[in-house]
Amino acid sequence: MNTYGQDLEKHKWTNRILIVKTLDVQSKKYKEQVKEFTNSTEELIDRKLILYKIVNNDFTLTNYTNSSLNSSGKVSGKLAENILDAKENFEIILIGLDGGIKIQQTKILTKEHLFNTIDAMPMRKNEMEN
Repeated sequence: MNTYGQDLEKHKWTNRILIVKTLDVQSKKYKEQVKEFTNSTEELIDRKLILYKIVNNDFTLTNYTNSSLNSSGKVSGKLAENILDAKENFEIILIGLDGGIKIQQTKILTKEHLFNTIDAMPMRKNEMEN
């Protein structure tokens, strides 16, 4: 399925969004970052995470809960202008259920740091209690 543009609003209150962006698919940081989340599917599902991998102007969306929702296409101008830093070769961004940016950095994000950050969020604490 090809889509042209992403509406991150459709994920609000349903999924946390992890964006891994690079300008170079051969980038060591990008490859290491993607590898960091390999074999963590259960933890990603438990935390309601979906993954957007962005290389230049192209994206692939991985929905770990429902693979029929996986898609790919071109990055929308709105996403590029409002969230991504065009000057950075590599960045990773975590967007919470409320649509707010929780992490935005240019260094590799370990899964431990990611999971600890999410687990400290009030909504996640609620999820774990229930």
